[in-house]
Amino acid sequence: MAKHCPICNASSDDVVFVGEFCSKCAGKKLEEKLPELIKIERCRICGRIQTKEGVMEIDRKSLQIVMQQRLNKFKVNLVSYGDDKAVLDVVEEGWSQPVAGEKEVNIKYTKMTCESCYKKQGGYFEATLQLRGDDERAERFAERFKRYIEERGGFISEVKKVEGGYDVYASNKSDAAAYLKEKDIKAKASYTLSGLNKSGKKVYKNTYAIRL
Repeated sequence: MAKHCPICNASSDDVVFVGEFCSKCAGKKLEEKLPELIKIERCRICGRIQTKEGVMEIDRKSLQIVMQQRLNKFKVNLVSYGDDKAVLDVVEEGWSQPVAGEKEVNIKYTKMTCESCYKKQGGYFEATLQLRGDDERAERFAERFKRYIEERGGFISEVKKVEGGYDVYASNKSDAAAYLKEKDIKAKASYTLSGLNKSGKKVYKNTYAIRL
């Protein structure tokens, strides 16, 4: 015996049904569940957005991550996006069979300061490279090192001109050590106690003296 959709009166002889509703009306009911507005945290300094995978540039990948995170009860695919809107394909699997719907949502960016920018503003660093020798060589070295650190999500908090060269302050001592090893650069290393972490373990800052 044919079923009829309680919303549009369509017959199961003519259209696919999902539970009591035709697939079209089931999709509309899904769309009604979805929010009209999605808020996204955006750093006031660097302009990147907060995702569950960390702070990222605004692009299709990062917005897809945020949309899926916000609508975690559904499967979400980002169809298109602009400055303040996005179109989503959404699938809900809690029915007798998956139900799909499409929704245009508004995007509102809320201001925050990401951890990296917060640390950079405060002059945070874990490693210092003391470059001594020819100024031009030291400047080129500092610029290459800066690019390397930034490509890995870190930052240089300061490049300071001192007598005999430059001191370069890097946010991540692991990346600093990796750079020196990768480039086979000889450096005299020393370590200074900077405090204790939350677990009570001693934390050290690394200093690398490099003669150019």
